[in-house]
Amino acid sequence: MWHAPFIASLSMKPATPGTPIEEPHPHAGARARYRFAIAGVALALAAGLGTPALARALSHSWWLPFETTLIGVGFLVAFGFLLTGWVLGQRVDRLSDEARCDPVTKVGNRRHLEECLSHEVDRAARAKMPLSLLMIDVDNLKKLNDVGGHMTGDVALALVGDVLRETCRSRDVAARVGGDEFAILLPRTHASEARIVAERIRSAIAERRRALGAPISKLLTVSIGVCDLVAIDLPRPHQLFEAADRALYIAKQTGRDRVVVFERRPPMQPTTVIVLDERRRSRKRKTPTHHSSA
Repeated sequence: MWHAPFIASLSMKPATPGTPIEEPHPHAGARARYRFAIAGVALALAAGLGTPALARALSHSWWLPFETTLIGVGFLVAFGFLLTGWVLGQRVDRLSDEARCDPVTKVGNRRHLEECLSHEVDRAARAKMPLSLLMIDVDNLKKLNDVGGHMTGDVALALVGDVLRETCRSRDVAARVGGDEFAILLPRTHASEARIVAERIRSAIAERRRALGAPISKLLTVSIGVCDLVAIDLPRPHQLFEAADRALYIAKQTGRDRVVVFERRPPMQPTTVIVLDERRRSRKRKTPTHHSSA
């Protein structure tokens, strides 16, 4: 169900013990505020400390209108730097948030999830903490669009986004990664706990769809696949996605509107080889030995 380019874009590098965790980069707006603040403080210090020294060197006098004017102008320019940095930082932060937000559902988008996933997988692997992923597919979205139009489909998607935002904790990451596909990253959450969250989401959508009337009240359901790091072979983002997507596929194939948790298959036992060896040995024991007569 997941597109190959999306899985390929995830980090394929496993977590290595002893390697420092790469924290997500701060927003560009925060960096802009820092730079303007440093420039403003440096300019204020230069105006407050350097101007009197320059005035003394030029006029051999301590208190001159020229000196006071320079100090005042320096502090005003420093304040302007601080104010400009704050305003620009706010605007850059807003643009950065909009670039990582889906406009219809108001949750994160694919880019936002990609930025958080590798970091959370590495953190969970190194700290030996649980991490779960929910894969959510909106059932019958195409039929909703055909029956009620694309506006009806957008209303259904917005309802799903509202439920995800209300259900998620502050540390969780919810994102829309496709037309009818969502994902929720649940740090410090086992698969059994993630299943409870998934059932809560499914029940909340089933409850709230009734207020919207037909066709949403009849067609809108969600199928959810659940997986955690314990169920996969290596703590790699693409393996976590593939396993959760496999569970989602089973949920879709077994009737939709349900939650399925991915379970690791037990390793294959070499029973077939053992049976064949036993059969060969028994045949050798039954084969008569022919002796040549003198």
